[in-house]
Amino acid sequence: MNGFDQYNWRSFYFPGMSREEAHKLLGEPGIAIGTFLMRDSSRPGEYSLTVREADQGNVVCHYLIEKDTKEDGTVGVKIANQSFPDIPNLLNHFKMRVLTEASLLSAYKKPIIEVVVGTFKFAGERETDLPFEQGERLEIITKTNNDWWEARNALGTTGLVPSNYVQVTGEFGNDRISKGTSQSSLGSSGGGAERFSSTSTNSDTLDAQFHPQLPALAKVSFDRVPNAYDPTQLRIKKGQTVKVTQKLTNGMYEAQLDGGQTGSIPFTYLRFIKVNE
Repeated sequence: MNGFDQYNWRSFYFPGMSREEAHKLLGEPGIAIGTFLMRDSSRPGEYSLTVREADQGNVVCHYLIEKDTKEDGTVGVKIANQSFPDIPNLLNHFKMRVLTEASLLSAYKKPIIEVVVGTFKFAGERETDLPFEQGERLEIITKTNNDWWEARNALGTTGLVPSNYVQVTGEFGNDRISKGTSQSSLGSSGGGAERFSSTSTNSDTLDAQFHPQLPALAKVSFDRVPNAYDPTQLRIKKGQTVKVTQKLTNGMYEAQLDGGQTGSIPFTYLRFIKVNE
């Protein structure tokens, strides 16, 4: 059975991992033939595929996934001079065909850091987000910063979730991380980089975990254009200051813009301003 979803390839993509770390990880005794992972190549913007190909000698091979620009301007990928329209097609091809000694049989899973449950429903707004329901169990596999964590659901789908929409259960701890491999190697997220941007101000301190008594001022962390059919939500820009007046039961905040317009903003788009004493 081919144990991976080629369309969800970021679930087995380790952007911070070096060639040496990947080789050591898949070269350990007990790793099955055909187990693989993806990581960044030393060439900017390109990837590498690391595969356990044989037990005798713990053979691990590395393959460069290059950009492949066609004459018509379309961009695909290629590996060992074989061209494909995208990474899912490349991975699917080698499910059925041998690279050097083995096919791609199962993806190396990122280890669990913690288990959480959703305290609010999160619909997700970007391709890199992982939607979930209130009460849904999720496995946290990356903590890139305090605001956004990479999670995996029961179906094995991964994506970014807002840390303030979930509650840690204490079911697992950091000892779940493989020995000898750094958390930064296993966990830095390749997708949704702008989720990890921060906002700063000269006179005030912004703190995602600081929850003052309302009303209070907050800075907007990301641009947001709400659904045109929902006039109750505010259009906001990164760096904008808003006055938060009320926390709503659905995880949104009621806020007021400088011009007096009032509406709702997702909790994850705001950082409260802690005024320096």
